[in-house]
Amino acid sequence: MPGDGYVSTAQVCEAAGISSATALRWSKAGLLPPYERIHGGKRGQYARWPAHTPGQAKWVKTQLAKLFSREEIVAQLAAAEFMPVQPKGGQ
Repeated sequence: MPGDGYVSTAQVCEAAGISSATALRWSKAGLLPPYERIHGGKRGQYARWPAHTPGQAKWVKTQLAKLFSREEIVAQLAAAEFMPVQPKGGQ
């Protein structure tokens, strides 16, 4: 998974200091990009996220700390106020 343009839920959560339940809830609310559910057979299933998601999660947490509502943050995202940083390696 590392280096293929995706990150794990754990990486997203660690970057923003949030729980996995919060990351999934933020995704459903449109605050984070949709995740892809991967079925790993005996290993169960997991989510993988676009590589820019940890940065976006930190940005969302900062906006919430500034007392913006979820609706305002979704509008900011639609207005491209958060610009994803291109991951190293050009992916």
